[in-house]
Amino acid sequence: MRIRPLPFPFVAIGTVVLLIIAILAGRIFLSPTSNPTTVQTQGFSGSGLQPTPIHHFGLENGKISDSLISPDNVTFHIVEIQRGATKWLVHIHAHNNAGLGTKILDAGADHYFMLGLKGPAGSPVPPGQGEVTLTAPTQTDAAAHPALPAAVASNADGDGWLVADLTNVKYPPFQLFYVYGTVTADACADPNDKSTCHAATGWRTLVWIL
Repeated sequence: MRIRPLPFPFVAIGTVVLLIIAILAGRIFLSPTSNPTTVQTQGFSGSGLQPTPIHHFGLENGKISDSLISPDNVTFHIVEIQRGATKWLVHIHAHNNAGLGTKILDAGADHYFMLGLKGPAGSPVPPGQGEVTLTAPTQTDAAAHPALPAAVASNADGDGWLVADLTNVKYPPFQLFYVYGTVTADACADPNDKSTCHAATGWRTLVWIL
């Protein structure tokens, strides 16, 4: 599916207007454009769609040097990225501002980090080649790069590393995502022609530009 880039692409979902940060391999990555506020959107629950209230505590997209805050009220800071030819090691610091402990890594609940990959100008990235999910370091790497913990206690810090395996990746990374939930949205081959649209799964994300 060919996606035509727009200068200001927005998707309205529930009462929220969301900025499409990237469309990779048929997946839509969304990040709020508004200031911190309580909003209502659609998320997955059981076999049907249920309204899911989300509170935004602060900045959710920015430069790689910016600290971003998830709706779980966890502040993430990218400390360092060690960029090798076939492997990137990403050092992440997380501070839980909330009064309860929270999981920050849980793939089953859509809480994970991944790299977004950029294809050549004017050409979409083929399905399955648009992103790389970050994983815990291998035993070899873990000695010098201890893993980011999966959970952070109330008002506490978590610090560690995640790894992106780029061995078979054909396209360069250009964004780092923290996925924290899902929504539904329209994916359109031509945004001006509704007949080209179909329902697609959208990921709610924090977005760092590399």
